Amino acid sequence: MKFLVAGMLWFFGIFQAVAATPEDIQLEIDSAKRSVIELSSELSAIEKQLISPISTKASLYLALSNGKFFTPMSITVSGNGITPINYLYTEKEIQALQFGAVQPLADLEVAPGNHLLKVVVRGRDENKRVRDLVYEGVFRKNGNHLKLLLSITDNTAQRSAVATLKAW
Repeated sequence: MKFLVAGMLWFFGIFQAVAATPEDIQLEIDSAKRSVIELSSELSAIEKQLISPISTKASLYLALSNGKFFTPMSITVSGNGITPINYLYTEKEIQALQFGAVQPLADLEVAPGNHLLKVVVRGRDENKRVRDLVYEGVFRKNGNHLKLLLSITDNTAQRSAVATLKAW
């Protein structure tokens, strides 16, 4: 009985394969490929959400306002729960920052709560002396994607630059 059922299934499978045209087979292959690609993208999205949920996302940006009293050369970012970031600027990047560009420094993964952030920007002052501009402060991460902007602005009264952090 088993052999009879297996034989019938084999016969109908062969018959169906012979009856299908090459175009039909190609359409089925294309359909299967599309299904695999869709499934792969869905799985990637699910994996991304599981590995780094929105509640842990934060982005850090840098802006330079005017830049008359301070020109950055490099930046170092550190803090509790933050992977250290080091960046060295090129002349073109410095010019872009001086013209108003905002640089995305990093995408961070931090748990909700308060976090200490320390930023050291090494650069040159208006007299071409190398100095460090240091920002140290606490930011609060909630359940949403947090965006942090580190602004380096000129303080004309002190003829120096100041770094401030703004969250939005």
